[in-house]
Amino acid sequence: MAFTCPQCGAVAKTRTSEMMSDETRRSYHQCQNILCGCTFTTVTTVERYLTRPIPQQLPADFKVPKLAFPASHYGDEQIGFGF
Repeated sequence: MAFTCPQCGAVAKTRTSEMMSDETRRSYHQCQNILCGCTFTTVTTVERYLTRPIPQQLPADFKVPKLAFPASHYGDEQIGFGF
């Protein structure tokens, strides 16, 4: 998700994020304008459900195979802020 810097309006890159709950995520952003460099957080949450699927009963040992997702989705290159 792209955000603009609240200070200068330039593109702000999402650097990392963390789950706060099952439906809420805090993201850390950094402005790409070298003269600004503002860093800020945003909170993304589920506002409401439009539909709710009927959950399927899966075996207890079921895991989604890692190869089902592209390498860019593994999160290997995220920066940890150590909070």
